[in-house]
Amino acid sequence: MRNLEQMFAAVDRKDADGFVAHLSEHVVFQFGNAPELKGRQAVAAGVTDFFNVIAGLRHVPIGNWDNGDYSIRCFMTYYRRLDGIEVSVPCACFLHHEATDLIDDYRIYIDLAPVFANAVAAPATAVA
Repeated sequence: MRNLEQMFAAVDRKDADGFVAHLSEHVVFQFGNAPELKGRQAVAAGVTDFFNVIAGLRHVPIGNWDNGDYSIRCFMTYYRRLDGIEVSVPCACFLHHEATDLIDDYRIYIDLAPVFANAVAAPATAVA
């Protein structure tokens, strides 16, 4: 059974294992303009590496659509940088579910440049 809210909650906890439990073994995953990752293990490693360069994140849903084997989720995503600055960026995730409801194609459309930009140049607010 699909439980995308549970999957995104795992991401917000920076729980790579909890996240990839929703993916098929042969998933194709692309995050922004990064190269595709293929397979659950590659995604777990890539997501873990990403979690290590941010202090935290949270997704605030702004749109959900489901049509057959496809789901689209849109968020305002808030990233807390290692320097304590919080930066918000819009994000859209396009997902294809195989017959078991595990995700076998996962595409994230996002511009992470503001997250990693110089704190003076980025539109950001300090986190208390």
